[in-house]
Amino acid sequence: MSTSGSDTTGDGRLQSPFRTIKHLLAQNEGIAKAGDTIVLRGPPGENTYEECDVRLRVPLTLQSYPGERAHVHCDIHTPDSVAIQIDPAASGSTLRNLEISGGAVYGVMMQTNWSQGDVTGNTGASNILLEDLLIRDTGRDGIKITPQSNNVTVRRTEIRNTGAIYPPGTPTEDMNADGIDNVNGSSMLVEDSWIHEIATTGLYFKGGAADVVIQRNRIENTGVAGILVGFDTSPEYFDIGRNPRYYESVRGIVRNNVVRNTAYAGIGLYAAKDALVANNTIIDAGRTGHAALYFGISFQDWGSHAGRPPSVNPRLLNNLVRMQGGTCIEIRQSEELGGLQGLDGSPGSNWNGFEDAGCRFVDNRARTGFLPAAAGSLAQWRKATGSDTDSVQAVFPLDDDGKPLAESPAVGAGTIVADIGDDIEGVKRTPPYSIGAFQSVAPAAAGVVPMTLLPGGARRATAAGSALLALAPFSEVLPTRQRRWLSMAPWLATLALMLAAITYGALLIRKRNVTGWLWAYLRQDWREPVAAGTTRHLLFCFVDHFEPGWQSPGLAVERARVARWSRDLPTLCAGHRDADGRPPVHTFFYPEEEYRPEHIDALVDLCRQGLGEIEIHLHHDNDSEAGLRGTLSGFTELLARRHDALPRDPFSGQPRWAFIHGNWALDNSHPSGRHCGVSNELVILREQGCYADFTLPAAPDPCQTRTINSIYYATGDPARSKSHDTGVRVRTGGVGEGDLMIIQGPLGLRWKDRKFGIFPRIENADVRAGAPPTRERIDGWVKTGIHVAGRPEWIIVKVHTHGAEEVDMDTLLGSAMDEAYAYMESRYNDGEHWKLHYVSARETYNIIKAAECGLSGDPGGYRDFDIPRPAYGVHHVQEARTPADAAGTEECNAFAS
Repeated sequence: MSTSGSDTTGDGRLQSPFRTIKHLLAQNEGIAKAGDTIVLRGPPGENTYEECDVRLRVPLTLQSYPGERAHVHCDIHTPDSVAIQIDPAASGSTLRNLEISGGAVYGVMMQTNWSQGDVTGNTGASNILLEDLLIRDTGRDGIKITPQSNNVTVRRTEIRNTGAIYPPGTPTEDMNADGIDNVNGSSMLVEDSWIHEIATTGLYFKGGAADVVIQRNRIENTGVAGILVGFDTSPEYFDIGRNPRYYESVRGIVRNNVVRNTAYAGIGLYAAKDALVANNTIIDAGRTGHAALYFGISFQDWGSHAGRPPSVNPRLLNNLVRMQGGTCIEIRQSEELGGLQGLDGSPGSNWNGFEDAGCRFVDNRARTGFLPAAAGSLAQWRKATGSDTDSVQAVFPLDDDGKPLAESPAVGAGTIVADIGDDIEGVKRTPPYSIGAFQSVAPAAAGVVPMTLLPGGARRATAAGSALLALAPFSEVLPTRQRRWLSMAPWLATLALMLAAITYGALLIRKRNVTGWLWAYLRQDWREPVAAGTTRHLLFCFVDHFEPGWQSPGLAVERARVARWSRDLPTLCAGHRDADGRPPVHTFFYPEEEYRPEHIDALVDLCRQGLGEIEIHLHHDNDSEAGLRGTLSGFTELLARRHDALPRDPFSGQPRWAFIHGNWALDNSHPSGRHCGVSNELVILREQGCYADFTLPAAPDPCQTRTINSIYYATGDPARSKSHDTGVRVRTGGVGEGDLMIIQGPLGLRWKDRKFGIFPRIENADVRAGAPPTRERIDGWVKTGIHVAGRPEWIIVKVHTHGAEEVDMDTLLGSAMDEAYAYMESRYNDGEHWKLHYVSARETYNIIKAAECGLSGDPGGYRDFDIPRPAYGVHHVQEARTPADAAGTEECNAFAS
């Protein structure tokens, strides 16, 4: 396409382009076919296509010529016009690198065949990619997403100046011109975009939209709200089969965004179920009303059959709110329609930062302890709601982009959030976690002494970078006694720094949940000496929270994640062998909620090559005993029967398996009560066939137990959660007791890796791009010395990762892991002092049981001591089974279950 082309003589070649987009797309012309890419020439001065209602009817890619940007403009005075619209039959289409302006109604619209109750007709334009666009000066909304237009991705797009159809001076309440208006379009992803100068709301997703992710965006200067998780939708647009309670949003995620200068809510939640609002920076929100973080009420057009539920189970974590007065958080209550409220239960708010400038906290719900607008300090809010106990109220210096300065209280004041992997700049989030959208900091402001307090010479010295030197010229004009005090300034400054360091250290210990396990770490009571001359055995076990569906990326991305492991793991392992001649083995703990047969089949193929085994991973929340039993029994039987991926008990036929709990919350251990809900989980796991748990360590998460660096039996107590906080160590000559064996990985402090050069970072055996398996870490894991009591020469190193996240794959499948294996094979596998054994989670458990039975010698012979290898590799078991293994089985029958 070209503005200098011809619809009469053009044939679509670069040398002979068409002139108008609508001609090329016209059905009667039969030119554009499904799968075609339409390239629009856009040289400066000749780049504008004056066309309205450009309509994609089949899957197409519409993009600019490389190095140019074409401009599609629709006059806003064209009645009921849309610049570009995409039909349901055009699902899978892409708009790329275009400028789109005008349209009386919308700039870009996803069409739908929606009809409530007609399941077969409920289709919208789905799997749409909108990237590198400029959408501006639209009559109303920039982007409109209609019901069942699912999996729309908006990436690296600027949307600005909506509401051009309205005359100047039109009251805000008479306008409807949002940046992105999503009604019941699930799995929308909006990322790395800039939405600003918006007449009404920056973006919202409502009408039952599920699994929406809003991340790494800037939302600025809006006439109403910034980001709304849910809002207010007419009842006819809900899918009541999936959403009978009429929730406006389900499982929405808003993370790593900067929201600035909004008239009403910075981030609002309306009838939102299971929302996560985390690591956002909100600046000067709610200037006219509402609050920076606001729980609103959805009236749903006052429909007689609408649900109008309150928001439930929200999580508001690590957000930075910078306000000059106003309201930081508000929960609305209304007496209309018999009484409605914006939230049922706890606001789920904690680890946030609030500017110490008098902003209020308001809970209008009619109950004891409510906080009206006239009250509402942070202390009162904590008392009334039980939330924000770990949040900080302080002055948060930021640069012009909203990025904290180096000494900001936001730095290191947050907590780990399982769904947050990076920040607004794509920087990997690693401990200590900061609050707000940025993990990294801006350069510190010049000097730390207020310049207005210093004379000229002092200002010059401060500008040179030293606050203490800045005091020198000032001292010349002071009386003698004051100069004597001033001469002590360096010592006083040193003392102040020491006190500040101690205070910060105490705060850091609390924030990182270290207090629960620090004493156990200092005691080091799990250690035992090894007799001189004894060969030590290093058992290296790598377990993976393997989640191909992390962040709901769509099937294509899931497949690519699994394919990367299928391709690269054999290459990585080809050059490595342990003392038994075995390659490294990777244990994939696969989440039940992300099950796809094709992914398991791909992992099974790796297992058949001897490179992996498959175990059970589960994320669940507010679960019941019956629900948990059903989930576990169904999933484990499916893996055993369909994929031969789990072994069976030879007597009962029940699948046997190891377990890692999602979000670390084993046995309902999270202090908030989230991420589980079943306090007798250990009993249920055992009864459903689980032989050991591999979740820990969890630090710095609050689910971390007091017991560390140990292998022990935990006994479930239905009357209390976190029954595995303590237990009985597994020891040689002992017997199995309690409900479940807990096998922990190394946990401690990395004294050679210190924050600010002072505070040691936590070593939690997590292997990531930001925490590679260096020689120093490997030596530290080995020195931790986790073992069965009475068998200290068998040292177990269990490390963990989240291997399906792209940002970490180069580390896990590349040179860093290659070098780690090579180092272990050279340092810990000389055959005399050390022998190295690569073991799966199942094999680790079996070797532990052999030690418990009193067996000694080379542990490599006990890999299949109790739990057999799954059926996909029985022939490998028979070939590898040794006389020591057989003798061990005869020697101790106490393990049989």
